[in-house]
Amino acid sequence: MGLIISEHAFAQSPEDGTVISDETIVVTARRIEERLQDVPISVAVVNQDQLTKANIVGADDLAKVVPGLNVESRYSSETNVFSIRGFSQALRTQSSVGTFFAEVVAPRGGAGAFPGGDGAGPGSLFDLQNVQVLKGPQGTLFGRNTTGGDVLLTPKKPTDRFEGYLEGSYGNYSMFRVQGVLNIPLASWARARFGVDRQTRDGFLNNVSGIGPKRFNDVDYTALRGSLVLDLTPELENYTIVSYLNSDHVGSAPQLYRYNPNTSFGRRAQAQVDRLFASGDPYQVEQTLANPRSVTKQFQVINITKWDASDYITVKNILSYASFKQGLRQSVFGFNFPITVVPGIASNFPSPQAFNIKGTYGNDQRSFVEEFQIQGRSSDGKLQYQGGLYYEHSTPGDLTQNASIAVGAICQAGPYEDLSSMRCLWASPVNTVNVNTYTTEFINMAAYAQATYAVTDQLKLTAGARLNYDRTKSTSQGLLYRFLPDAANPTALFVPGTLVGCQVTHAAYADCTVGSDELHTSSTRPTWTLNASYNPTDDVMFYATYSRGYRQGSAAPAAIGAKTSFGPETVDNFEGGVKTSFQGAVPGYFNLAGFYSKLKDAQQLIGLQCTRASCPAGNSATSVFNAGKAHMWGIEFDGSLRPASFFRLDFSGAYLKTRLDSLDVDITPYTANFDNILFPAAVGDPLPLTPKFGGNVSGTFTLPIPENLGKLSVSALYRYSTSFSTAASDTNAAVNAARAALGLPPIPVDNATPVKQLDLNLDWRDIGGQPIDFSIFASNVTKQVTYTLIQPLYGSFGFDLRYLGQPRMFGARLRVRFGDE
Repeated sequence: MGLIISEHAFAQSPEDGTVISDETIVVTARRIEERLQDVPISVAVVNQDQLTKANIVGADDLAKVVPGLNVESRYSSETNVFSIRGFSQALRTQSSVGTFFAEVVAPRGGAGAFPGGDGAGPGSLFDLQNVQVLKGPQGTLFGRNTTGGDVLLTPKKPTDRFEGYLEGSYGNYSMFRVQGVLNIPLASWARARFGVDRQTRDGFLNNVSGIGPKRFNDVDYTALRGSLVLDLTPELENYTIVSYLNSDHVGSAPQLYRYNPNTSFGRRAQAQVDRLFASGDPYQVEQTLANPRSVTKQFQVINITKWDASDYITVKNILSYASFKQGLRQSVFGFNFPITVVPGIASNFPSPQAFNIKGTYGNDQRSFVEEFQIQGRSSDGKLQYQGGLYYEHSTPGDLTQNASIAVGAICQAGPYEDLSSMRCLWASPVNTVNVNTYTTEFINMAAYAQATYAVTDQLKLTAGARLNYDRTKSTSQGLLYRFLPDAANPTALFVPGTLVGCQVTHAAYADCTVGSDELHTSSTRPTWTLNASYNPTDDVMFYATYSRGYRQGSAAPAAIGAKTSFGPETVDNFEGGVKTSFQGAVPGYFNLAGFYSKLKDAQQLIGLQCTRASCPAGNSATSVFNAGKAHMWGIEFDGSLRPASFFRLDFSGAYLKTRLDSLDVDITPYTANFDNILFPAAVGDPLPLTPKFGGNVSGTFTLPIPENLGKLSVSALYRYSTSFSTAASDTNAAVNAARAALGLPPIPVDNATPVKQLDLNLDWRDIGGQPIDFSIFASNVTKQVTYTLIQPLYGSFGFDLRYLGQPRMFGARLRVRFGDE
C-alpha cells in the first residue's frame, strides 16, 4: 500500500502504481517548497491516494499509518489530540503538536475544562495534496506549542483543468460516505475548486444500560470546502480557501471493567462488571446520560497573497479568520448504578459528566491570524532565507459552560437540557450541581528568521531564531445549585436545581466570578534551530540539528481553589540522520534518524485530594503544575524496496525511550483545600501515551491483467505498536500496601493494549479503460480488541475504566472521475 512516504527518493504514483522520482514529491516542512530528499528533518508524508486506500477519516485513523504519531482518543473524534516523541497534551493545556491547514494553525478551543482537539478531526482529511508529519521541535518556523512536532494538512489547489470526481463508499456498521470534487478554470487568470465530504456510520459500542442511545462512537458529519486562485498579475497570486464542518453525533463512552469491593461505589460497580464479562461482548458499555451528544461547528476563511517582487524575493501574506464551537455531553465515568427510591420511578447515581447546558458550548473561540513573510535567495543561489512577523488573537465567543452533578447525588434517568429539567432527589445527603462558565483570550506574537547557506555544493548550514510573546486572560464563574424541596409541590422527591449562591472556591468574589486580573499569564521565550547537512553524493545526505522548542503557559480557569496558572515548558532537541536512495536491480530508499530531547518545567496535570472530614473546596480537583524534568531518545526509520516491477515493499518504524526524571510539586499554598497529590507518572516511569515501538510493513502486488481491463493491485499492511501507560505506576500503591498486609495480590495499573492489526485493500483503477475506480478495503481484519486508554480509579472511586479502539471495519468504494486528466 505504500502508506508512508518519508524523506525518500521514490513514491507511488497515485494513478498508475509505478515508481517515480522523488522530485515530484514537494513538501513545505521549512515553509518553502522543497524536494523531500533535500529537507534535513524527520518527516513522514502521506498523500491523498494513500489516505483514501487506508480509509483515513480523522486524527485517530491517521495514527495507524504514521509510526511515532499517537493519538489520545477519549471523548469523541473531534477532541482527539496528537502525541509525538513523548510530547502529549494534558487536559487544560495547549497542544504539544501543532496542526496546520494551508499554512494556518488550527483554531483552538478555550481549554477551560475539556480539550478542543487539534484540528484534524472528521472532514479535514479529504481532497488533500498530502499530510506531512514533522517530528521534533518546530518552534522557529511554526511557533509555540510545537514541541513534539507538526502535522501539516495541505489541500489540493485549484488547477487550470476542468476535472473532478464523485465517490461513494459503503461498509459495515451501516457506514455510508459520499465525496464530490469539482475543479473549474473560470478564466486564464482564475480557477476554482469545490468539495464536499459527508459520512454517517453507526457506533460500535453497545450500550445495554437502557438509558440513552443503544450505540456509542458513531460518525455523522458534513464538510464543505471551496477555494479560488486569482492570478492578478503574472507576479501576484491571491489564494482563498473557505471551509465548514458540522459534526453532530454520539461520542465515546468508557467501559467499567474492574471494581474495588472495599469502597461504596466499588460494591455498586460489581453488578455492572459481572454483566460485562457474562455478556461475552467486548464492546459492551453502560452509562446514565439519556441524551449524550458531541457537536462541532467550525468555519474558516484563509487568504494567502503571494507577490514575486523579483527573481530573488517573494513576499507572502497569510490571513485567517475562524470560528470554532464544540459542545459535549458525555458520561465521564460510564457507570450505571440504579437505585430504587420511589417504586416505578427509574433513578440512579449519575456519573460525573461533561455536560454543556442548552445554548452553550464547552469550547467557543474566534481566531484571527495574520502572518507577513519574506522569502528570498541570493543571485548565486547559495543563500536562501526567510523571515516574518506573526500575530494571533483568539477571543471567546458565546458562553462556554459546564454543569456537573456531584458524585453521590441520586437522579431520575430521564433526559434533560438544563437545570430546570433535571430531576434529582432533594433528600439525598449529596444534592448539589456545580455550574462553571469560562472565557479565555489568547494573544500570540512573534518575529522569526531563518537562513540556509551552501558553503560548498555538498555542505549546507542552517540557522534560525524566533522570539515569541504569548499572553492569556481568563475568567471563571462558579455557581452552586441545590436540589431543594419544592414548596409548590411538597410531595415531590425529585426536583430541579435551585441557585443557592457561589461555589466555595468562588464565594469571595463578586458575582461568583474570578476576573482576568487574577487569571492571566504572559511570557516571552526564544526558540531556535541550528542545522548542518552534507551530501557526499546526490543520493545520500547526512544531517545534524540542535533545536529549542517551547509550549506556552496559560491561565487555568477550571482550577479555582488550586493552581490557577502555569508557565511554559521548554525542550532542547539533538538530532542526526541519514537519507539514502539507490537504483540498480532493487531500487528504493532507506532513511534513519536518531534524537535525544531534554524537557524541563514539564506541564503535568496533577490530581489533588482532600482526605480530611471537612473539605472546603470539595474532595478532589486537578491543576497543571510545571513539575519536573524528563528526557526522551529514540530512532525513526523508513524505507521502500522494488524487487520486481509487480511488487513493492514499504516499511517504517519508531523506537522511543522516555523517562520522567524528577517531580517537584508544592501544594503548600493549597493545603487549606487539599492534602494529597495524585501524579500522572512516577519518577522513573515512561511518559504517558508513549509506546516504546511502533511500526508497519506493507506489500503491494500489481496483478497481471490485460491493459484494456485496467490496473488491479492488492495490498496488505501489518501494523504493530507496543503497549503504553496512561497513569503512574504507583497509582495503587496505598491500596496494594493494604492488600499485601492481608496477603492479597496487588491490583495492577493496566496499560493500553499492544496493537497487532492487519489491513487489506483491493484497488481496481480505470475499469475497462473508463475513468472508474473500485476498491474493497478492510481494517483490523483479525478483529483485535484494543484498549486505547486506561483510567485507573480503583483506589479513589472504586473502579477502573478503559476506552476501546475500533473493531474490524470493511467496505467498498466506487469513484467516477470526469473532465481532463
